[in-house]
Amino acid sequence: MSGVMCVWANLPEQALDWYENEYLPEQTALNSKHTLYCEVTQTGLEQEPIGHLDAPWELLAVYEVEDIKKMTQDTYDKKTHPPERVADLLKDARFDVRTYRELHRWGGEHWDGDINQIASVTAMEWRVPKTEEAEVVKFYTEVLAPMVAESQDVLRFRLFEVDNATVYDRHTYITKEKEALHSYFTMVEFESDEWPWDKVMMLSELDQWRKYFESQDIVKWQTSHYMVQRKYPDSHPGSPKTNEGDLTAGT
Repeated sequence: MSGVMCVWANLPEQALDWYENEYLPEQTALNSKHTLYCEVTQTGLEQEPIGHLDAPWELLAVYEVEDIKKMTQDTYDKKTHPPERVADLLKDARFDVRTYRELHRWGGEHWDGDINQIASVTAMEWRVPKTEEAEVVKFYTEVLAPMVAESQDVLRFRLFEVDNATVYDRHTYITKEKEALHSYFTMVEFESDEWPWDKVMMLSELDQWRKYFESQDIVKWQTSHYMVQRKYPDSHPGSPKTNEGDLTAGT
């Protein structure tokens, strides 16, 4: 079953060259069809409770994974961990690693799957009480997601469910309790660097949005927006493009 592994990182500057030029290419070759390497950008919501994710770190790597169950298991395998030779380099580093199982996807009709077209990514994590879950998910999947996905700037809109979460902090690995996490995760990939504000305004006028999301009384959610800095494997002029079109959603 397909999904993504998201790795938020807080790294000292001296570790960036190793991370970007050694670790990410190696892990992409080992685990992922492709990886998006992103850096958070300001949205104007940073001072609001909704303006940052559980992992507030600036760097985000999104690994596209075909077998999310295996990827969750592999997060505990040393082959996916930073090697001992960089232990001193990472003594103050922090990684938040989460695997997500794909539930639904929308959009892509005007996109050929070339990941080089992805300029930015919005990530949203949210949870809803069991008593309202069915009606909220129905609104999200039948109204909200299709509406946003209609935007010409949206390449793909996907909904995931969290599978596992681990934290690497000063050489210690900790598994987070699943019940304490936001159970749903939305990722939207854009061809531009901004949200589709026309769709945002349309959403704000919907009664269901105001009831479920705007007040935070029912759905607890938070979001961040990221600029894509690099794609792995690296694309070079004349080389085949990395195409995403043949990955299918989990159901």
